[in-house]
Amino acid sequence: MGREGDLDLEAAEFYIRTSMLSMGARVLEQLLHEVGVGRQAHPRFCARDHLPRKMESGGVREKTILTILGPVHFARSRYVCPECGAVEYPGDEILDVEGTGFSPGLRRLMTRAGSRESFGEAAGDLVVYGAMRVNAKDVERVSEDMGRQIDDWMVQQGSAALLGTGPEASDKAKISILYAEMDGTGAPMRQSEVAGRKGKGEDGRAHTREAKLGAVFTQTTLDEEGRPMRDPESTSYVGAIESSADFGNRLYAEAVRRGLKRADKVVALSDGAEYNATIAREHFPDATHIIDFYHAVERLNDFVKENTAHACDGPFHQACYAHLHEGQIEELIVQMREGLPRSGKRRKTGIKRIQYFAERIEQMRYGEFRRQGLFVGSGVIEASCKTLIGKRLKQSGMFWSVAGANAIIAARCCLYSGRFEDFWADTGS
Repeated sequence: MGREGDLDLEAAEFYIRTSMLSMGARVLEQLLHEVGVGRQAHPRFCARDHLPRKMESGGVREKTILTILGPVHFARSRYVCPECGAVEYPGDEILDVEGTGFSPGLRRLMTRAGSRESFGEAAGDLVVYGAMRVNAKDVERVSEDMGRQIDDWMVQQGSAALLGTGPEASDKAKISILYAEMDGTGAPMRQSEVAGRKGKGEDGRAHTREAKLGAVFTQTTLDEEGRPMRDPESTSYVGAIESSADFGNRLYAEAVRRGLKRADKVVALSDGAEYNATIAREHFPDATHIIDFYHAVERLNDFVKENTAHACDGPFHQACYAHLHEGQIEELIVQMREGLPRSGKRRKTGIKRIQYFAERIEQMRYGEFRRQGLFVGSGVIEASCKTLIGKRLKQSGMFWSVAGANAIIAARCCLYSGRFEDFWADTGS
């Protein structure tokens, strides 16, 4: 190519990369040559449903491991239990490849890719970006398996925080304001996962399960116009398709891990759904509870639309909105009552709309909350539901099992919380 003066740089790049990866695989193969073979320092015993029995040597078996450098052949000693026939490979344990043909490094990249995009796209990108030839099913299995391990790790981290033994226990730095936001969004499920469940569709059957998502972040300052500013890189996420009770425990543990007990002020912000209100009361009883302002506006708009005598953006609506904006809920209720029809179905519906505001007066003191420099909108969690859940789980043609969806949700929560590398460092997976 040099003599003819016609260098195809792209072709040269890929050719050299392929050669270097092949050479690296051979080097790695040599490094593994003495791992897991030869006499063990201590005898191995098996106690699977029987009394301990010394395992016997069963010779050497070769295994091919797919690594980020390519396929690597690995010969290791085999041990067999004479009682139950169980087989163990000490070398697999050393290299963390028990029950898998993928190296830890490749599993990390497969999980990262599989949590960010569809399994098919992830497999394609791994080939293009790193010549790692795996198929979509491989990515799915590894991503979901590692996602379950990530979920277990995050739960353990939360438990450690509750016990005061986590790595954050020694952090004495004060937090000005800590927020716990919560919301949910429907994830499309396989029919077997929604059988017998009622849905909102015309057929009355459920097609989705609610994926609950929580976000914890901190606020220290205001901008030049006095509006609250979220601290950079301070947001962490937890989520799953699970009961509201389990989700409440999950969110509370994350809040404690993030410094709930050393925060000067705590804010619980949600859309006003009853289960979110229950979580706020049970786990954040001393927090300032705020119902998302924009959800409250939607409720008001629904009331106005249902009363045809009053158009949206008309004087009646503007007066109601002004009261809501300032958190003057008592005045808002009076205004809304004046706009009710004298009788009929719309009056009954309107009374129910008004009751919603009457039961949540203290959570809608928006004028006071703004004067305190607090967020009154749940934009963080709303956007996260779309990005963290929707963008990955709600693509066209996707239907999930609960276990599969939860594994990917856990991996994405870990990734978007900036904890992905912490998991691999702690677990050595």
